[in-house]
Amino acid sequence: MSNNLKRLSALVGNQQTKTVATVVATNADNTIKVQLNSGAQINVLGSGYAVNDKVYIEGNRIVGQATDLPYTELDI
Repeated sequence: MSNNLKRLSALVGNQQTKTVATVVATNADNTIKVQLNSGAQINVLGSGYAVNDKVYIEGNRIVGQATDLPYTELDI
């Protein structure tokens, strides 16, 4: 009997999820400090972004610029 998760992963690939974050500061060592929607701040690899830019984070690195859309969280 085959594992359904392995079969699904083979079809769609093993992609990590992307997280949207806001640039807080740029560092001289090609890292950028970003703030996640939770309020946590982390350093990620990347350069060429300005403070307050929205970026996509994947695996501790910036993979692109995100659109600046409003964020709303609902509790159900």
